[in-house]
Amino acid sequence: METDEKYTIKVILKTMELLKCFSPEQPEWKATELSKRLHLNRTTVYRILTTLSSGGFVQLNAKTGCFRLGTTLIGLSMALYNSMDIRTVARPVLKGLAKETGESIHLTMWYNDEVILLDQWESLSDIKVSVPLGRRFPAYATSTGKVFLAALPEKELNRYLSEHQLEPLTPRTITNREALKVALQKVSKEQIAFDFEETAVDIVTCAAPVYSFDRNVNAAVAVLGPARRMRPQLEAVAARLKKAGAQISALLGYSADPEQMPQHFD
Repeated sequence: METDEKYTIKVILKTMELLKCFSPEQPEWKATELSKRLHLNRTTVYRILTTLSSGGFVQLNAKTGCFRLGTTLIGLSMALYNSMDIRTVARPVLKGLAKETGESIHLTMWYNDEVILLDQWESLSDIKVSVPLGRRFPAYATSTGKVFLAALPEKELNRYLSEHQLEPLTPRTITNREALKVALQKVSKEQIAFDFEETAVDIVTCAAPVYSFDRNVNAAVAVLGPARRMRPQLEAVAARLKKAGAQISALLGYSADPEQMPQHFD
């Protein structure tokens, strides 16, 4: 006969597997469907669901007879999200990205219509991009800024463009609002942004978004380096950068939904 301890562990394992079945693609399940999916007795599944329901972990839709995740999990998710330090989460990924590309890496956040440098890994090369943490950059001229601007709802983007002058920082800075909008549409579609000497002469950068669990753009990661080093490897760097952004997003709890791509950030 199994001990109570062994039985309890098995029930917990079954419960965890049951909760993992709920997803954006299939947010509701009937007990019979879960029974078939998990190869468990229907009565066992129903008892687990009833117990979870009593604690608010799932809730029953009386009209459809389906169960969906409950509000208790929302509170737990927010507690987990708020406890995360994105710099700690992203650091191993950024370290690997710096090693692979040989260039400086920036982790940035959006703050009051500007981009703020949150963390960085400096290139080991004698010629490199290095700036103090906390420095702010104009969004329209930087690759990370374009990532954030591309994620703004149209109304917010128009507000930004009406309130900020697009001053030329170099001869290559985009100063035409319509041209910038076209560039941002491409960023939104391709999920990668570039700065071809638009912020500083001889510096080329590319950036990718980092999404949070709520499908908002939480941060942006960029690779920066001298134009002569960056341009020949730009395609490979962009591909690796998008992968790094996806890795950090996953660590923050983001799960891609093919039916609904993220559109904006808080």
